[in-house]
Amino acid sequence: MARERKITAHFSGSRKYFENEIGSEFDYTQSTGPYEYLLGALAGCFYLTLASFPHDGKWEGMDITVKGMKRDEVPTTLRHTEIAITVKGADSEEEVLSLIGRAKKECSVYATISNVSEIDVITEFI
Repeated sequence: MARERKITAHFSGSRKYFENEIGSEFDYTQSTGPYEYLLGALAGCFYLTLASFPHDGKWEGMDITVKGMKRDEVPTTLRHTEIAITVKGADSEEEVLSLIGRAKKECSVYATISNVSEIDVITEFI
């Protein structure tokens, strides 16, 4: 079933932000602008997609760092994106790698960004 997502953005002389349907607010600043939110959405979608798949193994935690390099040409979409995943305390590295491979195929934000950007996924186990 398709799910609609909705935000409302507000722009005035003193503040630039968007809010979701429950009223949580997210400011656009010099360090948290549209691309930071896009990269954060990619990290969140990738992890939640990966974790939603049936799996037997467990991990203690996972950190996902996403870097994006924008094009100079207009439109200045991402040209290269890197997803660096640090997996902590995994029972099965092989299973986690399989889940990551599947998330690359099924994460909707990954699929959207991959239309304009080369994406590298790097995985480290600690």
